[in-house]
Amino acid sequence: MGDHVFSAASVGGINIYTPLVAANCLSISGAGQAHSGTAMSGNYTGSTPADHPFTIEDGTWTGCTEQFGTPLDFTVVGEWRFTTEDAAVTTSTTDVVAGTVDNIRLNVLDSSGTGLCDFSITGSAAATFDENTQRLAIRETTLDGSLFIEDVAGNCLGQVADGDPVDLDFSYALNIPDGPLNIS
Repeated sequence: MGDHVFSAASVGGINIYTPLVAANCLSISGAGQAHSGTAMSGNYTGSTPADHPFTIEDGTWTGCTEQFGTPLDFTVVGEWRFTTEDAAVTTSTTDVVAGTVDNIRLNVLDSSGTGLCDFSITGSAAATFDENTQRLAIRETTLDGSLFIEDVAGNCLGQVADGDPVDLDFSYALNIPDGPLNIS
């Protein structure tokens, strides 16, 4: 078992929705660690790398704006963890593995300098990892409360409030120099 550093870049659109606000970004670049070994499926239960196939530990979100054009700064906080209990995972290198990205925290700042609306997005999001393309797709699109707003600062013109659910929709292409990740 070992850890393998990877880089990641977004592929396609990056969309964020709350009940009253939509935002998007032009691109995301990131980094993390993939963990090799057996028994990679399973929920994260501690610091043992075998409990989760990979983590995203850094990210730079660029060109982010909300629907009215206000620029936003997104900052990844902590270590996002991909976990899975997908019973359909095989030793094949072509599985599309269903799972969850846990421990999400994104700090969002109104970068116009007004401080009118700053907040955090926290929680977990539905995701899949395609072993063939080495892409992670985060698709939390149900506004079901698994991902939500907290720590709102400023009045946000009444558009964003603590507890509001959030949709997050984007894909990351992982580049692992040591070779592709096979979750088995």
